[in-house]
Amino acid sequence: MKFLFHLLLLIALSALTGAAWVAHRSVVVLTETAVKEGGKYRDLVDDLKQTAIKGSGVIEISEAELNRHLAKVLAAKMQGPLSRWVRFESLSMELGADVAHATLTWDISGHRSTATVDLNVKRMEKIFRVEVVGGAYGHLKVSRGLLRPLSPALRSLSEVLQEEIQALFQMNQVRVAVDKLVLDTRFP
Repeated sequence: MKFLFHLLLLIALSALTGAAWVAHRSVVVLTETAVKEGGKYRDLVDDLKQTAIKGSGVIEISEAELNRHLAKVLAAKMQGPLSRWVRFESLSMELGADVAHATLTWDISGHRSTATVDLNVKRMEKIFRVEVVGGAYGHLKVSRGLLRPLSPALRSLSEVLQEEIQALFQMNQVRVAVDKLVLDTRFP
């Protein structure tokens, strides 16, 4: 009986060790360079505002354009006692069919660490709802409840990106498609 108990403890410890190893393997984030329009990048926030004002139909934002804009806008600093060891590197988006994968990357004392949050955008009458549907720490897939420790980071990002979020939700339809965000000012 004692042997069986020790065997079960060994299996549990092995599983926890394996989960920790998988969670600490960072995800490789591929970045693309956005295509320039007329020699310069387009201003996404201005384009969103102009499209909403004019009601001029559909605007598509490619994944590369979105990531370029996020890299330009986000320059984060860690605060508090961990600021000496932890540095926020980037936020990158990967757009799939009806799901946006937001990957946050940190440098923790020379070790790259990532967390991915899977987001879904739905319109409920007059308001949009962004829902966390799952995610991962490194390569370890977790349910949305286990992503609760990322709440302060996501809240800070939403405060920094407030202008972009307001402009985005002036649209009547927001749809996440493969490699692009499709925004429509027309009513469905």
